[in-house]
Amino acid sequence: MANPVVLVADDDVAMLQLMVRRLEKQGLEIHQASDGREALEKLENISFDLVVSDIYMPGVTGLELLQQAKEADPQTQVIIVTAGATLENAVEALNNGAFAYLVKPFDHYSVFDNVVARSLQFRQALLDNERLAKIQQRRGDMLEEEVTDRVQQLQRRRRELLDLLASLPDGVLVVEPGGRVVTSNPSADIWLAKDRSDPDHPIHKYLESLHEEWAASEWEIDLGGTSLELIMRPLPKTTTAERKVVVIKEMGKQEEKPILDLPWKEIEGSLEWLMSQPVDEAVSTRIKALRDLFRDLKIKVGGPGVRISGFAPQWSELTISKSSGTKDTGKENKAVEPAEAVVEEDLKSEDAARGE
Repeated sequence: MANPVVLVADDDVAMLQLMVRRLEKQGLEIHQASDGREALEKLENISFDLVVSDIYMPGVTGLELLQQAKEADPQTQVIIVTAGATLENAVEALNNGAFAYLVKPFDHYSVFDNVVARSLQFRQALLDNERLAKIQQRRGDMLEEEVTDRVQQLQRRRRELLDLLASLPDGVLVVEPGGRVVTSNPSADIWLAKDRSDPDHPIHKYLESLHEEWAASEWEIDLGGTSLELIMRPLPKTTTAERKVVVIKEMGKQEEKPILDLPWKEIEGSLEWLMSQPVDEAVSTRIKALRDLFRDLKIKVGGPGVRISGFAPQWSELTISKSSGTKDTGKENKAVEPAEAVVEEDLKSEDAARGE
């Protein structure tokens, strides 16, 4: 740590040298001035820890140096020494921030030495307090930033939670004792509005009973012809009132698959049989395309319990002769129609049977 820097100013050369020697014995860095003007110039260019000045000097007085020193650095300590002490000067010096006011010649050199030592200790205490205050301020700023960041995180999580609740199709409520709703999502607000319009108020009655020992965790109600299931779960206990969450689910009817009666094996067997017949290439290509279409249909709607009524033509009645180009139905022979025409005709028959 660098030695303290001291400015000594006095127009009495003998007194000036005496004070310089006493200060040098304390290991201080000394700057000296023989009048007030020279002292002021040094004060404007150098930062001092302590200024020791005579009060009456040509050009600039010790009180003026005191004011300039305090303006440059409020922590700089100033000791005023004078041979012609007056009460008014002493009071003025102390009121302007002087550490001490000494009358020369000193009763003993130790008086001067002790005052100088205490003034430097006081300055060091002020600097230490100032440094600690800055450290505390930085810590406070860091703590404030941390708290602000945590608050912002909580606010983001709260917004995310509210967005999540708002996106749910089911109603969600947080309820305190007495049926008081403290949180609800838009779906729940819709059901609560309907409940207020219902003379029986089934939702409100259930909410009022939530904190009773006999309260059911699951309950079914009818609200305006709509069946609802209310599911209750307790929330973790906090310092606030006990809260419970309620989910409102609409009990809609399950979608039933259409009843379709389709003789899958018969159609598939008929198509395979047609593929094996000696037909021309054009007919064979169309039958193959029809078979592939049928297989796709079977994959899509051919699950368990699915039936398609009256869809397939009676392939067992159809025979195709490559040589004659006719189909034999047990009646008179007719010219063979293209496969796609046969299928189209059968589909038209089925549409007519359905009344389409």
